[in-house]
Amino acid sequence: MRRSFALLAAIIFASAALAREPAPLPGAEGRVSLGAHVEVLEDAERRLLLEDVRGVQHAARFARAGAGPLNFGYTNSVWWLRFSLPGGAPPDEELLLEAAFPSLDRIEFYLPESQPGSEPRYWARIAGDQFAWAAREIQHRNFLFRFAAPTAPGPHQYYLRVESRSVLTVPLTLWRPEVFAQQDRNVQLVLGLFYGLALALVLYNLMLFFAVRDRVYAYYVLYAAAFGIFLFGFDGLAYQYLWPQSPWWANHASASALALALALGAQFARTFLDTRSIAPRADLAVRAIIAASLALALCGASGWLLSYGAVLRTLSVLGFMVAALSTFVAVRALLEGYRPAKFFLLAWAALLVFIFIGSLRNFALVPTNFATVYGLHIGFALDVLLLSFALGDRISLLRRERSTAQADALQSQQLLLEATRENELELEQRIAARTAELNSVNARLREEAGERELLMQQLRGQEQHLRFMAQHDPLTGLPNRLSMQQRLALALELAKRNRKKVAVMMVDLNEFKVINDTRGHPAGDQALVQLAARLRTSVRGSDTVARYGGDEFVILAGELDSAEDAGMVAEKVSDMIQLPLAIEGGPARVSCAIGISVFPDDAEDGETLIALADKAMYASKAVKGKGYAFFGAA
Repeated sequence: MRRSFALLAAIIFASAALAREPAPLPGAEGRVSLGAHVEVLEDAERRLLLEDVRGVQHAARFARAGAGPLNFGYTNSVWWLRFSLPGGAPPDEELLLEAAFPSLDRIEFYLPESQPGSEPRYWARIAGDQFAWAAREIQHRNFLFRFAAPTAPGPHQYYLRVESRSVLTVPLTLWRPEVFAQQDRNVQLVLGLFYGLALALVLYNLMLFFAVRDRVYAYYVLYAAAFGIFLFGFDGLAYQYLWPQSPWWANHASASALALALALGAQFARTFLDTRSIAPRADLAVRAIIAASLALALCGASGWLLSYGAVLRTLSVLGFMVAALSTFVAVRALLEGYRPAKFFLLAWAALLVFIFIGSLRNFALVPTNFATVYGLHIGFALDVLLLSFALGDRISLLRRERSTAQADALQSQQLLLEATRENELELEQRIAARTAELNSVNARLREEAGERELLMQQLRGQEQHLRFMAQHDPLTGLPNRLSMQQRLALALELAKRNRKKVAVMMVDLNEFKVINDTRGHPAGDQALVQLAARLRTSVRGSDTVARYGGDEFVILAGELDSAEDAGMVAEKVSDMIQLPLAIEGGPARVSCAIGISVFPDDAEDGETLIALADKAMYASKAVKGKGYAFFGAA
């Protein structure tokens, strides 16, 4: 009865899914936007497979998306997309599915293959910026999938699985190949003109910097260059032309470049507006934001501490803060009569409007369209143009001030020439005395600075030594128990994300006590040092060998595909330990017993894995010949 009910429910849900109106095939215009025809399903736990989302339990959870391009903002979830196409297309007709957002980490496209009298079989195509550029089916800055138009009657259902650690936007368009080629040529032309204009402005102001030697020009050029590199990566062009062989850097370069652009833009603003004099408190806040942005640039470039998705989220917040502070200072400067602030406000407002819109789009608060996707390009172009006018006006103002200062200096010089010779001599004597005093103070300060630097070097060396001693065994130089537990926790987290195995091996030396008792502890220490070196050479560079205590060692082998891989490592370790030892009193031999526990087969936490490996080690002592034992087989 239950089976009949489940079958009936499956038929009802399948019929409902097929009954939904499918998306039309591209007509005369040669393109169809799929936003209004897509249904979405959130997979917060990132575990669902195609068979799951097609099943009765999850098929009914799909919900209609909006009419525009799909935008999920910052999300850690995996999203499933579903749409249908009608059958009856002419034979040999091809279509292109475009996901016009180059920052997607992974996108899987499942195409149905209809089989008469049975459920359709699905074929998967996988793309994303986590894969090398050469692996793309169609080498384009956006993600393209070419497939045959459905010819069999009835609707045909397609699925996509998408994920990204940054903003997750999925603008889906169905194209006829010839129409897409024409449209792509037009887009490439527009992008070429945009980046050509940006490069020309950067080079022009770089030459002005070399001419006038004003550091505000240097900040402007660096800011424009960093922002331009970010947009180049945002458009997918940097991955295509600059680093096609480095998917990791393609993911992290945009976050790092955007952080640098924010830091350099804030530094340009505080230098151009002289925030230190106009608004000292706001200047402190801007300096703090600059420091935070530089730290985020380091995190984005190295992948250290924060993921690039977290870096982008944080930069969205810092962008709001810089916008508010810079606008406040620029208004104050304008009210105090600083005329270049007028151009700065116009340039800043043009960029801020589109930054604000883009930030709202990042958090899925506004729809995704041409203005929100390419708004940064428009705002950036207006920003660099108007800032060039602002710098030009600033030069004019500085020239007038310089002329006034030169006139005042000439008048002062004439007054000095009219002064008596006696006053000139007295002034020279005072200057000489003051110079000698300053030279003496400077020499003393340089000496004190050298002493402080030497002391700081000694303290840093002592700190590094103490940190190493706290985490390593003083005899063998191997990580100690505390360091091993920390590394085990990190290895388990990595294995959970990558769905790999981690082996914990407890190694106990069998005849080591005999060496200590018969030859003394110095010989035992020599044996331990040699055995530790052998253990290090017996495992991979990514594995960890730690001294657990006394004559016990622990080996952490991560990123394993199967438990049998750990057995191979154990055999190699056992063979290496049994080789003769050159120690005080002549050669000696020891053997070992190795107990192995495997994550996640035996346990999922480090403390339990160590305890199980210890039990397996004692069990291996009873096994003759092999020298090791798995916990499950013990």
